[in-house]
Amino acid sequence: MPRPEFKPVLRFLFWFVPLYALLLIPWPHSRDLYGTYLRSVSRHVLASNNSRRILRFEEVPESRRNRTLDTRITVANREQLDASGSGRAVMLDFDSHGVGWVPTALLIALVLATPVPWRRRAAALLWGLLAIHALVLFSIEIYIWNQSDTASGLALIELSPWEKMIVGGLEETLVTQLGASFVAPLLIWILVTFRADNLAALSVGKLSNTLPQASAGE
Repeated sequence: MPRPEFKPVLRFLFWFVPLYALLLIPWPHSRDLYGTYLRSVSRHVLASNNSRRILRFEEVPESRRNRTLDTRITVANREQLDASGSGRAVMLDFDSHGVGWVPTALLIALVLATPVPWRRRAAALLWGLLAIHALVLFSIEIYIWNQSDTASGLALIELSPWEKMIVGGLEETLVTQLGASFVAPLLIWILVTFRADNLAALSVGKLSNTLPQASAGE
């Protein structure tokens, strides 16, 4: 029999592992549906209210995809267009599933598996999803920034060598390597789900005494 102080941890793992696996299973059309959703959100948030920058978010046809790069961002400078509307553009492809859905699914599984009252789980899920969406959109914006400076020919922004190094490092972390897809959801989960008394007692020996039961009200 497991020791009493380990029961909350075991209960968490019992629910977390199948939940996360269920969310990551490549259900039919699930990648395409999420890609469509993320492109729509990106258009509304990133591609509006900018007099100089032109952004287009489009699906990469499956026959032309390089691995899982399913979303194409076309970036152009309106001031560089000629009378016919033609001009220089930069095309950026990325994996919407890896950049967006992987951290979202991890956060959902973490929150739903945590043995805290359901009302707190619902609030944590709401705030957590808002934070994850902000992170994903920030990652996409970083990707665009890193390809939009004077060196690219678009001249939408001008980055100093120091700024270019920072933005390039962020792109590598958030878009290319996807390490933040696992680290960021963990940090967000802790911040939106646990309270000060829980965080002060995260050692296994105290956790069972500080976490409220899932069936209890607040």
